[in-house]
Amino acid sequence: MTDWKTLREELPEDVRVRLDVKRQERRLGRALAEVRKAMQATQQEVAARAGMTQNTVSKIESADDVLLSSIVRYMHSIGGGVELVLKTPDGKARRVDFDPEIYVKQTA
Repeated sequence: MTDWKTLREELPEDVRVRLDVKRQERRLGRALAEVRKAMQATQQEVAARAGMTQNTVSKIESADDVLLSSIVRYMHSIGGGVELVLKTPDGKARRVDFDPEIYVKQTA
C-alpha cells in the first residue's frame, strides 16, 4: 500500500500547490472542531446553543470559507470567544472583540 506522502510527491507541482491551498483554507474549520472536542461538546450541542442545525455546524467545520458571524456564534455556544486581529502592512494591529450578546441566540 502506498502512503499519501509518496503519492503526493508524484503529483505535478501545480496540483500539490492547489492541495496545499485547500488544506490551509480548511484549517479554521479543523481548529473549530478541535476546540469543540476539547470542550467535550458534540456538534448537536453546539448547534442547539448557537441556534443552528447540526448540519450547519458540520459544514462550518469542513468549509473552505465561513462567515465571521457563524464563527462567533459557534465559539460563544461553547463558552468561548472570538477576537479578530487586523494587521496593516506597516506592522500595526488592531484587535476586535466580538460580543456574544449580538450573535448568540438567547435561550430562556
